[in-house]
Amino acid sequence: MKNKATLTLSLLASLVLAACGGGGGSNASPTAATSASSPSTASAPAANSPASTPTVTGEQLPSLSSPQAGSTAATGNRVEGIWSVTSSVNKTTAFVDPQNNLSYLSVLGTTVMQEFFGVITPGSSAWTLTSGGLFNLNIYTAATSGSGTFTGNQAFNGSYVEGSNTVNIGWTYDPANALAVTQAMVAGTWAETNSSITISSSGAVSGTLSNCPVSGTMLLATAGSNQNLYTLNVTTGTNTSCQTPNVTLSGSAAIVFLPIQSSSLYQRTILYSLHTSSNSAVAYGQVSPQ
Repeated sequence: MKNKATLTLSLLASLVLAACGGGGGSNASPTAATSASSPSTASAPAANSPASTPTVTGEQLPSLSSPQAGSTAATGNRVEGIWSVTSSVNKTTAFVDPQNNLSYLSVLGTTVMQEFFGVITPGSSAWTLTSGGLFNLNIYTAATSGSGTFTGNQAFNGSYVEGSNTVNIGWTYDPANALAVTQAMVAGTWAETNSSITISSSGAVSGTLSNCPVSGTMLLATAGSNQNLYTLNVTTGTNTSCQTPNVTLSGSAAIVFLPIQSSSLYQRTILYSLHTSSNSAVAYGQVSPQ
């Protein structure tokens, strides 16, 4: 039997009620349908005693210098896709979808500190914030303005005003944009502690988030493409286990890569960030294949 090594810093899932804030916050920033390439598999070097070192299953990161055919890096509009920045145990991952919805998660260790949801208007190399707001430790405050610049498929920078605070952002284009995907590629069961979702080959979703039953869909953000960005919509149940019963949450999801400890390989996970249209609740998590 093959054993996977421990993944590094998978964030903890949560599905929680949000509260409105009065201006508090933090300054910390934390297509052609071509078949996707199958993931490469590698093993850790064998030790003298086979029992002392488990076999590691994983793959190398996709290459932005040589992106897979049909991927966002190969066919996107240079601003849509996945953006990220990592510093020590802090990581921020952002999504820009084809409708110019911008969202991001800022994580400290395994705990999400901030979530942002907004809409931008991109130009040839600059962007402005049309609307948005920040959940800082689940306290929501509207963003009043924002702008910045981007270098296509390389860097995304700028700032926005949230309450009385100016929040600076600076991200780089994530290697996961070089991965070509299909709708069927996310089919299966993906899970982490207290959360498990099963996705059918057609994109139907069922399972639990933070022990609350959910159902919905996870579909390619650009239908018929091979770009690694999905739209996830779920409606929660009415069970007593649900802190947020009978609400619909929507947002972006994508396959992102987590490093495997004691290895140069990575494992695929699904990272998602959702909110209700009224910003009354948020959900986020990072689930691994089962």
